[in-house]
Amino acid sequence: MGAVDFEQWAVPDLTLTFRGETYTVSPPSVDEAAMILASAVLAEVKFGLAEGPVPPEVQSVIDSIGTKHPALGQAVYDRMVADGVPAATIDRFAVYAMFYWARGQGFADWIAAVLWTPRETEEPKAGGTAPKGSSRPKTGRRTASGNRTPMAGTRTTGRSRKT
Repeated sequence: MGAVDFEQWAVPDLTLTFRGETYTVSPPSVDEAAMILASAVLAEVKFGLAEGPVPPEVQSVIDSIGTKHPALGQAVYDRMVADGVPAATIDRFAVYAMFYWARGQGFADWIAAVLWTPRETEEPKAGGTAPKGSSRPKTGRRTASGNRTPMAGTRTTGRSRKT
């Protein structure tokens, strides 16, 4: 019987760096993957990238997440907290990791750029005109919500929330 070294085809770890620290996130387990995929479905519906509503069986998986951190793994999450990484930054790490595991690095990079790349905006002028660059492009794929808290209702590092 032959042996095959499968290491070259296995899904590699996700390496995240912040303030000189490196956080290595292992690929999710089967149970964690189900939670990640359900969370990605919810996020895509909330962002308007997928049509809703979220199916009840997907919502059931989301409700089971509780205080777990499937996208980052509990050990990495705990280390980030111990290292003093701000909660909002941990949330961003979790959203990035969720999309990385669910849809791949290209999609995770794209959604991160859409959500968190600083943009210059002008103050609204008297008369209610929208700031420059605030309208959705006329053509092409719809991007994300303009909501300042785009993950409202999606479990990241905060307390459990019902949607």
